[in-house]
Amino acid sequence: MKYLFILFQFINTLGYAQLTIENAQKVQSRYDVGSYSYHEEFKGHPGYGAPIILTADGGMAIFGDSEDSVGIHGLLAKVDKTGKEQWKRIIRPQFDNLESQSVVQDKSGNFYVFIISYDQTRYRGGSQRIVCMDKIGKILWDKTIGKYDVMNNPSVSYIRSLSDGRIALRGHIVTEKPVEGKDPVYHYWEGWINYQGNLTQKTGAVLDWSNTEWKKLFKPE
Repeated sequence: MKYLFILFQFINTLGYAQLTIENAQKVQSRYDVGSYSYHEEFKGHPGYGAPIILTADGGMAIFGDSEDSVGIHGLLAKVDKTGKEQWKRIIRPQFDNLESQSVVQDKSGNFYVFIISYDQTRYRGGSQRIVCMDKIGKILWDKTIGKYDVMNNPSVSYIRSLSDGRIALRGHIVTEKPVEGKDPVYHYWEGWINYQGNLTQKTGAVLDWSNTEWKKLFKPE
């Protein structure tokens, strides 16, 4: 009992023995970051991309919009299992602005952050940007998938780490020029990206937004 008491005291001085999603949310409140509301529902589901995730080492990662004297930027913070910050990285906009979505960790411990990048001179809807960092926050690559255009520009709604080391993505895409005066026709889209930045993708059937079965594809399983 004496040794268990000493161990408990040691853990208690650190803060947490291992973060839970509830404790992670308390830590998140220390950071002045805006959260991407659509991806909020993925919080607490292991392996999925979300604004906050529990990491393989028992800690957590936080990703969201922040602001300083330069302007709005993405902020990724890595916190250990005691609740102590280990490192943080600022990601600046490439063009006019950005919107921070989610972070996910792959099997090797690398972090991928997903961002909507805006260039108003080309396409007001933005384009999907992904930045990959290693476990200590060193940037491995920074790329935009798709074009700054309504067509051939995938929008990612679902992010999940796979056991083979890749990150699985789901979303929608427009493959044909919209008829003037009408909404674009959206197709189901899937992609898989690895730590080297190699993306494979395929386009599926037309999405019927009134069909609840489609909606299940964009929810935690």
